[in-house]
Amino acid sequence: MTTPHEEEIQHHEASPPITIASRAAEAAVPPRVKRAQVARACQRCRRLQKACSDSRPCQRCIKAGLGDEIHGVEYPLGFAPSPPFINLDFPTSPQAFTSFSRESFERKANLLPPGVVDYCSARFFERLAPTIPILTPVYVADLQVRAAVESEAYCVLLGLCAMVTLQVEDPRGNFFGPFVVAENNSAYGWLLLEEALAAHRYLTRRSNPSLDSALLVFFIYACHASLFHHSQAFFFLREAATIFLLIKPEVMDELTRSLAERLFWVLLISERSHAIRYRRPITLQVTTNGFGAIPPDDQDPLHAGFRCLAALFRALDTTFIALLNQEAVARTLPPDSLDEVEIAINTALNHSCASDLLPTQKANLRVTQLWLRVVLWQLRLRLGHLSEHSTQNSRTYHYPLEVAKDVALSTRDLPIQSIQVHGVGITEKLFDIFCAVVNVIARVPVQLTKTVAEDDLKYLRRLILQLPGGTTVYDALLLKHIQQTLPSMASVLEI
Repeated sequence: MTTPHEEEIQHHEASPPITIASRAAEAAVPPRVKRAQVARACQRCRRLQKACSDSRPCQRCIKAGLGDEIHGVEYPLGFAPSPPFINLDFPTSPQAFTSFSRESFERKANLLPPGVVDYCSARFFERLAPTIPILTPVYVADLQVRAAVESEAYCVLLGLCAMVTLQVEDPRGNFFGPFVVAENNSAYGWLLLEEALAAHRYLTRRSNPSLDSALLVFFIYACHASLFHHSQAFFFLREAATIFLLIKPEVMDELTRSLAERLFWVLLISERSHAIRYRRPITLQVTTNGFGAIPPDDQDPLHAGFRCLAALFRALDTTFIALLNQEAVARTLPPDSLDEVEIAINTALNHSCASDLLPTQKANLRVTQLWLRVVLWQLRLRLGHLSEHSTQNSRTYHYPLEVAKDVALSTRDLPIQSIQVHGVGITEKLFDIFCAVVNVIARVPVQLTKTVAEDDLKYLRRLILQLPGGTTVYDALLLKHIQQTLPSMASVLEI
């Protein structure tokens, strides 16, 4: 216990020493000028509790445009006439409220020529629309018309072109050279993303946002995801979901409502996939805001894969995510508690005929379904629901080995471009499967021959090396995991 004297010593020791330099700095600071005061403020400044001037009308009233209405007549307190009503066009309802942008957004000249918009929109419909059908050619044409006078429409086109440039095009290529001055496709994509972010920062925020508002933020999320900016991606994904919750479907035309319904499922799939991968919470539910009450009922064959993808994630609700995030549960879960989720995952691809699926859809669906099976297996492992004597393979310890074999069998016949187009998300899923297989081989005695498992791992590694982020990020992580978990296999998996 310290005495008051000791405390005083400690206090002085903790205080910074007073030096000649500090005294000189204090002396250099000019004294604060006292604000001029008037003997009596005018009626309006007193009511607003603002500084006034001696002149009548005062300078504040003149700047407010009230010089003709406010006179220098002083009335006894309580006898002044009511001030004239000034119509400031305040909103009359919460729905009409707008938080105005702090600065005006000025477009960079020649950053987004019409030729770039035409090319990127065509690439979107060719490569991405089968998985995320949130635009139509008619809607894009309408955006191009409105972009001449509407900043928000222009920004949606910015976001669309940025996403296509960063996710679909070869980053080292220079396809856009004839249109814009940029070192390569990646550099041009960065320019578009920076412009979209600047626009997003200064665009008007409304309590009744349009579909364009949600589309812009979703495209920004997709750009950050393709650039491995996981925290920023989650931030904009959550913002896009929040904006969508405020959309009013009853005021939309038929085309816009149809696109909003698809965007709901794209956001739900993205949010739940991100939540599983990074242990995040979810907000969107299948009955939110009048959207998602039923799975997408669009019978267009091009959207067959989209219906299957929605079915894959529909059952992964808040309860499942809570279990995955290790939130506290009130009771011990029985072994069959996850059976409905497993059935939903296994039957999701039955929502369409395999012949109706495009290669890009097959790649995404096959890898995503197998990844979710491994996620479910890992959850059961943590809950103690696995047994090597189980009659169901999905409840045995060696199940990830079968998943790895299925990955090899279901992707060998697909063009590599059909897998690459899905960006880093599909690379991360294959990485998770690879790590689960290594863990099983290292810790579980299996009846399958070790050579077969090693061959499947070699195939997975070769596939990952050809995908976005494979050579720069995930291959090094794979090798590190092998060295830490199963060092004897490092030489076997050399490619």
